[in-house]
Amino acid sequence: MKSFKYLAVAGLVGSSALVSAPAMAGSLTGSVGVMSQYLFRGIEQGPGAAGYGGLDYGFDSGFYVGTWAATVGFASASGSSSEVDIYAGYAGESAGGLGYDVGVLYYWYPEEDEAGSATPTNNTFEIYGSLGFGPVGLSAYYAPSDYFAASDPDTPDPTDDAGGAYGVYASFSTPMTDKLSFDAAVGYNGGSGNDAFAGPNDDSYMEYNLGVSAALDNGFGMSFALVMTDIEAPGVDDDPKLVVDGSYGFDL
Repeated sequence: MKSFKYLAVAGLVGSSALVSAPAMAGSLTGSVGVMSQYLFRGIEQGPGAAGYGGLDYGFDSGFYVGTWAATVGFASASGSSSEVDIYAGYAGESAGGLGYDVGVLYYWYPEEDEAGSATPTNNTFEIYGSLGFGPVGLSAYYAPSDYFAASDPDTPDPTDDAGGAYGVYASFSTPMTDKLSFDAAVGYNGGSGNDAFAGPNDDSYMEYNLGVSAALDNGFGMSFALVMTDIEAPGVDDDPKLVVDGSYGFDL
């Protein structure tokens, strides 16, 4: 999903999944970029590099809407080559400096729908929220039903959807120079949906991120992040993965 500043750490959610800062009030902004590998909550979304782009509009009231799309390539998406995220939420900051963000997000895989309905489906609806104070952030997500084509691990019928998932992430981001920041995040991913990805001996998994990001005044940005999980499953590479991300943000 869109790097929503992990749900607080810029550049790490290629792991995405992370929720970026909404557009400034009363403005339409866009972004384009490419990452060396698309990881979502620590899990590979396809081989090789991935391109992405998005649009966000922030209202004066604090509400925002947006969309973000990326290239993907995993078999369970019925040949899907793209992911489109559509989201809306409300963000702001208290007088004491506590930032907050709540919203809803829909992950849509167009090619899957064109090929006919899949059960379970990769199309996923989530509710998310985050709090931030200074360099520290805390975020959470909850998917009430279908979760990225995950089957219920407790039934023999592979067409039974997993029945949802949830996760909680803590993040830390602090400036190193006027251009560079050090970013770190750790997350717990649980529920039946994540049980399907955690491996045969676990019902949840952890994700870990360490990285450095740079933001330039001309809108260009770059990040380098090491991403890993504790997933122990056949055929899953749990070694740390280096994700390089380059992006350009602009006003419209």
